Amino acid sequence: MPAKSASLYPQILLLASRYDLTCDYVVSQLMRKSVPYLRINTEDLPTSTVELDPVLRRLMIEYGGRRYYVTPDSLRSVFFRRPVFLRDYGDEQRSPAERFSRLQWAAFIQNLMLFDEACWLNSPAATYRAEHKAVQLSVAAQLGFAVPETRVTNAPHSELLSTACSRVALKGLDTVLLRDDGLEIFGFTTLESSSALEPSGWRSAPGMIQAALSNKLDIRVTVVEDRVFAASISANGQPIDGDWRTHKLGAQFSAIELPEETAQRCRQLVKSLGLLFGGIDLALCNDEYYFLEVNPTGEWGWLVDAAELPIDAAIANTLTKGDRLHVG
Repeated sequence: MPAKSASLYPQILLLASRYDLTCDYVVSQLMRKSVPYLRINTEDLPTSTVELDPVLRRLMIEYGGRRYYVTPDSLRSVFFRRPVFLRDYGDEQRSPAERFSRLQWAAFIQNLMLFDEACWLNSPAATYRAEHKAVQLSVAAQLGFAVPETRVTNAPHSELLSTACSRVALKGLDTVLLRDDGLEIFGFTTLESSSALEPSGWRSAPGMIQAALSNKLDIRVTVVEDRVFAASISANGQPIDGDWRTHKLGAQFSAIELPEETAQRCRQLVKSLGLLFGGIDLALCNDEYYFLEVNPTGEWGWLVDAAELPIDAAIANTLTKGDRLHVG
């Protein structure tokens, strides 16, 4: 092992993607703090050299023309941005060898969990659990959040929900990202008439069906440890019916203060899932805050500018807490 050098022994790892603009915000904050970090973009790993000793817990990586060493003594924090890195959605453009390589690199990133003394934002194990929507809804309800009536089924029918509602929201249990003939297909939440539910087209796979919320205001909440940042989402000054992401280009984001009881539930939800960070979707409907979902690696970069929320500074502060970093 070479002599200690801050540039060779990064104290912070950023596990991200080459085009991860959200991670760029955190990098900018870390550069201002002059903290030694290493950003590893997963697309670049096949052109790098890695050597991991799982017994002595030492990682050597030749990356970007330099050689770095990661050890339990030097590593303090990890910003884990790619928990779903390289899920195989059946991309017919890639050969079996390419898909094999991607899956093995994904496993390599996951195996870095052996550096468990470091502060992970977020822990991979907690992230994988927290991604599951049924788990999220269960925890949220136990914490006192209002939750739309929900069923997971592959055999829906018009009387599936006891709530008297004319519309239902249809969601995938996991991110719906498919590729067909070179085109990428992303599945948004869709609204349908409850009377139109037919089981025949569902048998092959389960889905999530919720009572649709009418006249709701979407709210995006970002939790970083104990800090809670919230923004309302509207278009032309009006709430958005359905999935606001289908109107993202015309959406407006405004910083708001949540009632303290709701803010505390958001903190408790993130903590209960074993996370330090969470992007939470709420809906304000009839003066009640409904929990919709939480994303343990949710995007927030656009809120720094659009709603003037200093989320990037909060994340950088968590990664660089004085008791975690070597000084001098």
